[in-house]
Amino acid sequence: MAQMQNPKQENDLRFMTKSIGFLAVLTGLAYLRAVGMEGLADWRAGERTSSLLLFVFLLVATAGLLIAWFHEGAGGVVSVVSAVGAGILAFAVGEQNRLFEAFAYSSPFLITGLMFLVCWWRQRVVNSGQ
Repeated sequence: MAQMQNPKQENDLRFMTKSIGFLAVLTGLAYLRAVGMEGLADWRAGERTSSLLLFVFLLVATAGLLIAWFHEGAGGVVSVVSAVGAGILAFAVGEQNRLFEAFAYSSPFLITGLMFLVCWWRQRVVNSGQ
């Protein structure tokens, strides 16, 4: 017997996820500006390219959240995968407080991406029960 979902709870979760997603996108734009300027300076100086790679991970994670606004499953996966990549990279190249850097760069996208995946999964369960 299929378990009935309360539509209000599902709508509340979706509203909360999109609200947090909006804040995560704003955070991503701030990160992109800061990391992008550093990456551009490194690239012009011919130095290491880890900041450029971090910029790409953050760009893809932010784009994943924007995609998740309309396609929760696909955008959630893109955001989570790129957030994990950004976190690993930040931890690997961090100079001090490496764990904090990894958490700070990846958590907005990881948490929000997982929330979008939960919304997508719950919608699939509801649709398969009908």
